[in-house]
Amino acid sequence: MSLTTSTSNAIAPDAVRRAALLAALDVVESGPEERFERITRIAREAFGVTGSFLNLAGDSVLTIKSQQSDTPFDPTIPLQDTFCGRTLGEVGPVVVEDAKADARYADMPMVVDDPNVRFYAGVPLRLGDDDVKVGTLCLVDQAPRTLGDDDLALLEELGVWAERELAAGADEDRLRAVLAGLEPTGVTVPGYRVAGMSVPHGVVSGDLHEWHRSGDDLVVTLADVMGKGMSAGLLAANIRGALLARGDERPDTAVAGLEAQVAPELSRAESFATLFHGRLEPSTGHLEFTDAGHGLVLHLRADGSEAVLRSFDLPLGLHPAGLTRTTGSLDLGVGDVLVLVSDGALELWDSTLASLSRLGELYRGAADLEDFLGRVRARSVEHDPGDDLTVVVVARDA
Repeated sequence: MSLTTSTSNAIAPDAVRRAALLAALDVVESGPEERFERITRIAREAFGVTGSFLNLAGDSVLTIKSQQSDTPFDPTIPLQDTFCGRTLGEVGPVVVEDAKADARYADMPMVVDDPNVRFYAGVPLRLGDDDVKVGTLCLVDQAPRTLGDDDLALLEELGVWAERELAAGADEDRLRAVLAGLEPTGVTVPGYRVAGMSVPHGVVSGDLHEWHRSGDDLVVTLADVMGKGMSAGLLAANIRGALLARGDERPDTAVAGLEAQVAPELSRAESFATLFHGRLEPSTGHLEFTDAGHGLVLHLRADGSEAVLRSFDLPLGLHPAGLTRTTGSLDLGVGDVLVLVSDGALELWDSTLASLSRLGELYRGAADLEDFLGRVRARSVEHDPGDDLTVVVVARDA
């Protein structure tokens, strides 16, 4: 009784930190994952044991994230009924050669009853700047065993692998937080509503969208880098930074300067980017824009008609050096709406420009702008575009 009480008190502060870390990682409820299954398979085969486990320790419950076992265990177990729960306070690896002969573990249900575990070896899994123990990688067997130094070293190496897989989830969360910080903040333009959304295909999006005030004007941008993933995301971030540095210039001037800066990088990466970059005068609704191979802007008019702003220029990275780009313009009337999208929006329906009309129907049927964006998100869940998806709306109300 005294052993259990003192252990519980000792680990209480760590239990809170463990629970917070595991919640941030979002791995406890996500079910089996091959990246962890691979580790436990190798561990069982390497040591020839009847079971190998990757466990995550919450405040009072142990969750088995991955198990390879002749006798499957329940996925959740009261923490104090487990070897891992009772060894969380230990500094390093724990080896129990014969649990029935060890007073610390002889009373545990899994030792006394099925599956009658006799041997246990586990290494802690640590995360965070202060190395909080969040679980264990462990081996069990129904027969007493010993581990040599080389065996223990191998188990520790497998534990390091498991820690890195867990940390990869934390890195993704940090990356998402950084990317969220790159999203444009809300902007107030009297007589207008401006909003947007972006759903990356993976962790990082190759799309970018941006809006800001320049004097009285509204500058709005949407770009789509070829491809998906980290490389496209890095190129998109570079384009965004180069554009922001030219945020007060006319669209044609800004795009020309942007292209001179980023085209060499796009070429080295064997990539390109489509881009729509416009500057709106709110008092008149007059919009001047440069479209670099994008051509995915829908103009919904108050009278019920619509038009697609087509592009006549090549994307960034493909446009001939020195060739002047075309400057376009339109007048946004009261009740008109511009819907800018990346090509992922086309994949929500039939992959053709007809999808823009479907998007227009979705907008006209929505209660408001936020309802529209919510419907687009719902559509992306029901019909995965398989690509980064970005939508920006500029609506003139007065």
